[in-house]
Amino acid sequence: MGRRKGEDTIAAKKRRMPFVAKIKREDPFRSDDSREIQAMCKRIAASSEFMSLAGWREDAGFVVLHFTTWAKARAMQHWIDRSGIAHRPMPKLGLTKDEIAESRREALAWGLETGAVRDVVQAYRRARHRGDSELTAFNQAADMAKALGRPTDKVQETAQVLIGWAIEHHRDWFYKFEQ
Repeated sequence: MGRRKGEDTIAAKKRRMPFVAKIKREDPFRSDDSREIQAMCKRIAASSEFMSLAGWREDAGFVVLHFTTWAKARAMQHWIDRSGIAHRPMPKLGLTKDEIAESRREALAWGLETGAVRDVVQAYRRARHRGDSELTAFNQAADMAKALGRPTDKVQETAQVLIGWAIEHHRDWFYKFEQ
């Protein structure tokens, strides 16, 4: 698909806004940080325009902020340097290793204390013995965990932990469908 005549391209915007401020950063920003950067760009650009692009070199990633005047780009660079935004911690993306380990310990403890490990693993084994795929068998095990009262948000992890524990400690239970 071609572009329409008169369409504002990135190249055209770069020509209109040749002055830049850069934030050197490999990691993503937290949502609050991104909003703060955009708000500061709007404040500095005032009634004129600005543009934000991501860029990479071999050694680093950048957020490149384009402005119409040198003074605006310089003011933005000054704010970037003064605010320390490039060095703020990155957002938490998922659970930490310790949180994952604790969640797995809790799932195994639940399975062993309630006796659910037997029913969950047996649901998996029966499905595999019938010739069902591994995914279908896993879903059967997860359904069993849910039926036994496991919260919906913990069902899949619980089934995974209990099946993994059974395979590790009772490999002989699984010999019929492992060929």
